Amino acid sequence: MAKDYFQDITPPGDFEPARTPSPRPIVPDPGPVHDDLTEDNDTIPASEANPVRIRVDDATQPTRPSESPNRGIRNISAPLRPRSRIGADMREAPPVMSGLPPRPRRRVSRVWIWAAAIVGLLVVIGLFLFAFRATTVTVTPKSETITLTGPGENFTAYPAATAASSTLTYTVQTSDLDDSEVVPSTGTTTAPAAKASGNITVINNYSASSIDLVKNTRFQTQGGLIFRTPNDIVIPGKTAAGPGQVQVTVIADATGDQYNIGPTARFTVPGLQSNASEYANVYAKSTASMSGGSSGGDAPGIAPAALSAAIAEVDARLASKARDAAVAQESASTFVLPDLMQITYQSEPNTTEAGGVRIHESAHIVTPLFPAGAFAQTVAQTAIGYADTATLTLVPGSGFSAQMATSSTAVVGTDPIEFSLSGVAQLVWTIDTGAIASALAGRDQGAFQTVINSFEGIQEAHARIEPFWKSTFPANASDIKITVTAPASAQ
Repeated sequence: MAKDYFQDITPPGDFEPARTPSPRPIVPDPGPVHDDLTEDNDTIPASEANPVRIRVDDATQPTRPSESPNRGIRNISAPLRPRSRIGADMREAPPVMSGLPPRPRRRVSRVWIWAAAIVGLLVVIGLFLFAFRATTVTVTPKSETITLTGPGENFTAYPAATAASSTLTYTVQTSDLDDSEVVPSTGTTTAPAAKASGNITVINNYSASSIDLVKNTRFQTQGGLIFRTPNDIVIPGKTAAGPGQVQVTVIADATGDQYNIGPTARFTVPGLQSNASEYANVYAKSTASMSGGSSGGDAPGIAPAALSAAIAEVDARLASKARDAAVAQESASTFVLPDLMQITYQSEPNTTEAGGVRIHESAHIVTPLFPAGAFAQTVAQTAIGYADTATLTLVPGSGFSAQMATSSTAVVGTDPIEFSLSGVAQLVWTIDTGAIASALAGRDQGAFQTVINSFEGIQEAHARIEPFWKSTFPANASDIKITVTAPASAQ
């Protein structure tokens, strides 16, 4: 048998030092290879079918099966080679640079595009609003502070219905208020029986001639309660302006609290039933309640001192309410002096409550009202000798008050009233904004100061013409906005 010489060619010894494999390029794993995609029924050696691989970032090569220590010509195997693939897997893999992450794709954010669009829109809107603002003129009126000395420097006002021309006039505003307070009771007391009373307005819508009604004429409610007049009355005749009417006091026909009725829309006059037309057109009405009616008998008692204190407290609250109501009447055309109000207090029947007695008080208020412009003119003439015809207003300042100097017998609303003023006040010239706008319409801005100087009551003025590139005021006066700023207030 021939001897195989190649079989015996082996290095001496059983150990051979490991050889360092030459570096190989790192190729990404193309994925599993399907058996049905091989060509010519090639088979893949087991050593190539599933090579052991380590992650690319570990910088290692695919490892091959361990080499046998017994090396020989028969143990030499062919080198590994990449296998061809058919289909989508035949695409060439992109080169991978060891140790560098893939470069991200650069994208343009839409947020900046929207932000730029919004900013641009806001700029356009701002320019539009700025360019088309209204032309404005700001005016500060003239003013003068005066000190009023009180009694000794009196003013006189006359009822508007009878006043002569060139005099200070006044009208009146009447109102009625009521309030109550509970007073603790102390034992019982015997109250006398009393008749209710109140005011009614008697109306003559029957004839142009006045109608006389004698004392004790009856006025009857729809429920049959009778009230009588304590005196003769005369009802004026009707006119083109309306029915004649007069206000009178009536007293209940009998005692008892059932006569304490509320406002009543219609009282008939039974004595006129013989004339159906006169009976239908001569009647009365009331706008306030009847009060004071009582049947007498035992009632809770009240200590006199506690009663007086409670009445004083209720009347003080009524006076405060009346003053607030008077101030509320003031306007640009009406000037009010709350100190000149006349208040008439009336004690109404008490009512019993658990633990005490509720006292009731009412107040009838008459408040003089003055024309604001004429009042300021009169004060200016008296205080500083001002004789011009410019319209003024008076603004009360520190310590401003009024004192009635008229005799207590004078009736506010019917008689002239005399009063004095004390404290600090400010006279302010009234600005005719419409006249200023008309005078400036269509004028060049250079004429502004000349126009303003033609108005006596202006202390200073400033103008802003819009749009800013124009140099003339709008031709239409309504397009010029006049703003009046108040002068510094009087101290």
